[in-house]
Amino acid sequence: MSVPIKLNLKNYRIMSLTAFSRDILMSTDDSILPPEDTLSEAMYNNVKLDYYFNNLSKSHEQSSVDDQTNQLIVSSAPKSEESPVLEWKLLRTLAGAHQGWIRAIALDEITNKWYVTGSADSTIKIWDFENNSLKAVLTGHVLGVRSLCISKRHPYLFSGGEDKSLRCWDLERSNSDAGCQIRSYHGHLGGVYTIGLHPELDVLFSGGKDCVVRVWDIRSRVEAMTLLGHTNDITSIQTDYSDPQVITSSMDGTIRLWDLRKSKTELLITNHSKSIRSMKSHPKEATFISGDSNGEIKQWLLPKGELLNEFGTSQLSPNQRDNSRIINSLAINPVTNTLFSGYDDGKLEFYNYASGSLQQSGQSPSLAGPEQSAIYASTFDMSGLRLLTCHGDKSIRIWGTSY
Repeated sequence: MSVPIKLNLKNYRIMSLTAFSRDILMSTDDSILPPEDTLSEAMYNNVKLDYYFNNLSKSHEQSSVDDQTNQLIVSSAPKSEESPVLEWKLLRTLAGAHQGWIRAIALDEITNKWYVTGSADSTIKIWDFENNSLKAVLTGHVLGVRSLCISKRHPYLFSGGEDKSLRCWDLERSNSDAGCQIRSYHGHLGGVYTIGLHPELDVLFSGGKDCVVRVWDIRSRVEAMTLLGHTNDITSIQTDYSDPQVITSSMDGTIRLWDLRKSKTELLITNHSKSIRSMKSHPKEATFISGDSNGEIKQWLLPKGELLNEFGTSQLSPNQRDNSRIINSLAINPVTNTLFSGYDDGKLEFYNYASGSLQQSGQSPSLAGPEQSAIYASTFDMSGLRLLTCHGDKSIRIWGTSY
């Protein structure tokens, strides 16, 4: 009988990979709960919620004064110098990484040593970034996996799927006989296409086919709040510790900035003319980016949602635009400030995030014909030197740079 490994939270991510000795990990055990967290309980009381949010803001105020000043400078004025221009080249293709379209990817930002992918084949796979070897396969979803999120506060991986479920996986229990799935969350009436974790509270956000944003207490699995307003599939959820703490995009062509205390929309953005497929918050600035099925990319300033810049076909006249330029995925390089845009036809584009200038474009060849060339998900690693893209031809591609 194997004994579950007890890991220190500081190094669980590194050690958990070496502990993955089983090829398939399964579990239906919902009995194990994480330690109590008074922050998550604040979601049930607006007075407490205000207290914790205000104190969190104050605690970050002193430690982030320089960062906040830089954010304002970066966001309100154009930069005088362009970020270094990198030439991106394909380094490796992991052909047949899954048995279906690969729709989701998440990188462990703490160690930068491993990442996870989710596929239409209903599996989640954990990969070693150093040698691109497969470390584990997580099963439990009965339909395709559409979204993934790795917690920075706990050794947890969260996943959302076409089967309408959200699942939580404890990576410290990878070698347990019961497996590492410790709980599931049920309430959605359609597929779960996007999930997000609050950076300070034990709160999980999810959205998808049923057009509703659901707010979950991770510990109790209770649906603490429901955010209504979107009229079509919800495609992306971005979170922050400061207001607005939740931003969502939808196939209805709108972006909503939410007031969690009032459980309602604080600001509705309607500048996009087509459905919004992807949205991404900047890792260092108070800005975010959104891309739609018309190839338009728009940059926004927080917290008020002012339009800062427009990239892609937004820079072209209406008669020059190619309406087939569907943007499926956006990623922001945390080091070089490069914006990546991945398209439904397999095209890749790299922009300077500050100026909006196009730095490089290319085509990712499909391994299974042009109808399977779509880029569905992407992420830069924390060094800024590698880009991971997930494709409709069941492959993962790793791109590298050179000056």
